Amino acid sequence: MEKEVPYDVMVQPYVSMYTSKYHSMVQRKYGISHFYEFTIEHESEKQIQAVPDGSVDLLFDIGQNNVRTYIGGTVLQAKNWPLTEGKTYFGVRFQPGKCILPKELAIQQIIDKDLEIDGNNFGDHLTEELQEQDSLRNRAHIFLKKYLVNQEEGFQQNDPTMLLENYIQRRIYESHGNISIKQLADETSYTECYIRRVFKKVHGISPKVFERFVRFQNLLKQMDVMGKSSEMEEMALSCGYYDQSHMIKDFKSFAGMTPEIYLQLLNNKKKNTGGL
Repeated sequence: MEKEVPYDVMVQPYVSMYTSKYHSMVQRKYGISHFYEFTIEHESEKQIQAVPDGSVDLLFDIGQNNVRTYIGGTVLQAKNWPLTEGKTYFGVRFQPGKCILPKELAIQQIIDKDLEIDGNNFGDHLTEELQEQDSLRNRAHIFLKKYLVNQEEGFQQNDPTMLLENYIQRRIYESHGNISIKQLADETSYTECYIRRVFKKVHGISPKVFERFVRFQNLLKQMDVMGKSSEMEEMALSCGYYDQSHMIKDFKSFAGMTPEIYLQLLNNKKKNTGGL
């Protein structure tokens, strides 16, 4: 059960589509997926939708006089992400199930929510030092240095069930979000009820919901590569959906629009920018 999870970067496409000066930096270590940064320069950028990804995001709202910090778990469907014009945002996206939360928070408290917290819970004088920096790379370096100290100290005790959770998550990724709880129970010799309980304790959502998010995220990546509505059926089947109608139903809920409209937006953005 100790093999590494074949983790892939979970994406928030509307952030890169609709914000100014968006940059990201892949990390893939210490439970962090990537760092990102963007600026809200226009009124039209203020209402961006978040989509389900199974991840926890830590977002620093950096103003001239102060820094406000928000932590949010995965959304359960497309949801507006209210942002403020004239602000720079620095974000940390954690790998699913890997964020070390402050002691006073449980994962269930932040699912489908954004809570304002003291950013210095993740490192002494962290927000002040982030405000002083002027680049994504420098802010990422500052955060990582502070976060690793806290990670070593441990906000939470290590849980022996993490080996089982790691196995469940790995098998979900390997199956592209198409493995039954019964099969997981057969492979691990644990009951289906126990598997659900262990996974939900770490992620705040059930394995089946997480599988739907994995299929959806895989579809977003396929659409970015293939980019043609005529290939929709092929994309649906390759991402583990029963058929195209099954895929469209999930996509409309998770992306807030039909696959066809999303593809139009994606392709228009690529034409205007030479690629995302």
